[in-house]
Amino acid sequence: MSDRSDTSPDALFDGRYRILRRLGQGGMARVFLAQDESLHRPVAIKVLADRHSQDPHFIERFQREARSAARLNHPNIVQVYDHAQVGGVSYIVQEYVEGETLKELIRREAPLDARRAITIGLQILAALRVAHQQGVIHRDVKPQNILVQPDGKVKVADFGIANAGESDMTEAGSIVGTAQYLAPEQARGLPVGPPADLYAVGIVLYEMLSGRVPFEGDAAVTVAMRHVQEAPEPLGDRNPLVQPELEAIVMRALAKNPAQRYQSADEMGIDLDRVRQGLPISDETAVIGAATIAIARQPAETMVAPPLPPREGAAQRPGNPNRRRLWVLLLVLLVIAVGAIAGWAFIGGSGGGEDPLPTTTAETTTAAMVDVPDLVGLQEQAAVAELQRLGLDALVIPVENTEVPEGEVLAQRPVPGQQLAEGGVVEIEVATAPGVVAVPNVVGATADEARRVLEEAKLIVRVLEAPSDSVPAGTVITQSPSGGVELKPGSTVEITVSTGQEQAAVPNVIGMDATNAENTLIAAGMALGAVTDEANDAPKGQVIAQSPDAGAAAPAGTAVAVIISTGPASVPVPAVVNLARADAEAQIAGAGFAVDAQESAVSDPGQDGIVISQNPASGSSRPKGSTVSIVVGRYTGVATS
Repeated sequence: MSDRSDTSPDALFDGRYRILRRLGQGGMARVFLAQDESLHRPVAIKVLADRHSQDPHFIERFQREARSAARLNHPNIVQVYDHAQVGGVSYIVQEYVEGETLKELIRREAPLDARRAITIGLQILAALRVAHQQGVIHRDVKPQNILVQPDGKVKVADFGIANAGESDMTEAGSIVGTAQYLAPEQARGLPVGPPADLYAVGIVLYEMLSGRVPFEGDAAVTVAMRHVQEAPEPLGDRNPLVQPELEAIVMRALAKNPAQRYQSADEMGIDLDRVRQGLPISDETAVIGAATIAIARQPAETMVAPPLPPREGAAQRPGNPNRRRLWVLLLVLLVIAVGAIAGWAFIGGSGGGEDPLPTTTAETTTAAMVDVPDLVGLQEQAAVAELQRLGLDALVIPVENTEVPEGEVLAQRPVPGQQLAEGGVVEIEVATAPGVVAVPNVVGATADEARRVLEEAKLIVRVLEAPSDSVPAGTVITQSPSGGVELKPGSTVEITVSTGQEQAAVPNVIGMDATNAENTLIAAGMALGAVTDEANDAPKGQVIAQSPDAGAAAPAGTAVAVIISTGPASVPVPAVVNLARADAEAQIAGAGFAVDAQESAVSDPGQDGIVISQNPASGSSRPKGSTVSIVVGRYTGVATS
């Protein structure tokens, strides 16, 4: 009986999933690409690592991952199809996503331009928004868990490590996630909420825009403690091209105190979208972001920072500049002071206990309910205006699309007709023109290398083949469009790959004389090569062999060598006079001749049966197969005269 938990290539896992290859391995599980034999689609199968398969804690955590992730359904979330156990092995079946991780993209292209980073960030936030609404905190948001498809669409994976927002499985002091992206409260093993995920989004944005994470170290515990104890270096110091408003968003997300961060993915997404549209960010973000930057730039013992001069190119908001600067400065100073005190208490300065997270209270009122309008097909500006008219906010997610006019709403969540409380957020996907990429020059590269380079540039490759007398086989001869031309991602680049010199079948010239053989070869685009003679049973002057062989493929102009028969070979005639007839005939036949024997009467009894003459004479040469005549004596007892 076959092992249903076998994950070797081509095995039928759990009787349904044909294993194709391993995709990777993490601390908790191995991941395989497989083909769902029932639904005929590729899937990714996450199998609990062998070392955890007997650990009830890991098994329960793994199953919790599956259950929490399976509840989430959103275009920016990797979909979970199934979860089960087979042969004592727990596994999850999820959507297989073509593309690469955001980490791979960052390593290759960071720092990303602001527009691209914002587009990716908005899609991450859209995924988190849905998860947070269902009580799922991701807890492990990092570029390695974010997949970027060739069309630029983003999907967030591995929501299950979130423990579904419940604490009954959280061990005291345990830390789940990658240290470089941990929120301070997560690093301390405290309960976490949406602000912890948004802190991680801030780290991801910081990394996309600067190429580095704010906190690094040789050991995970060192990095985790830096999140708790140190202020991040201002993003604008690492990349001066980042506009101040975008920096403020990132730095607010990185505030030590969760209460000073964004409290929801909607809130952060709205600010990001405002930067995308060139609109002012919220005053709260401007103040907290500036305060976080100011704290980072102060010596450790200093509590209050002087006002920050605006960086060159900073966007200015309408209104009285002097009055605005005054109250913003006052708020900055206040936040610095309060933030420093709250941060000191938060990280344990009050005595090291696990203090509860700061909370805020507000007077609650019942908001009016509003029917969500149908926005699909409207232009972004009109859709946003309609939502504002109804007292709703818009979270705009740019989606590259060439099939509809730029700015048109492609989709919305919630769908039309559902009700939202006044002040609620409607997520709309808006068509944007794809960016452009410069076509790499791949002429002279091997076909495999050219395909890899072009596909990394998000281009589709079409391969043609053509012979070439000068370019080695397997090498790119030409490309269209040529290198340097700007195209939209997903465009097709045609490359022509050399098959080497043009080949033709060598004609058969065996049996021809030299003249006919040469004419036949010339007609086939080839030439008569070396001509050698060789004795052969074939008629003299006839081609008896050729190289290359008839029918072989050879480049045009190939010289075909031939061997021409000189006729049968000549060999010496043996001396058989005075030999007994039988011996003479044997020697003649052995030399390759035919024998013609005649008898002649002799008077000497000693010559009876003896060869008395031969023709041709011994020592002369004759072609093999020719006849040697002999005369054999026959004694009759009668004297001859």
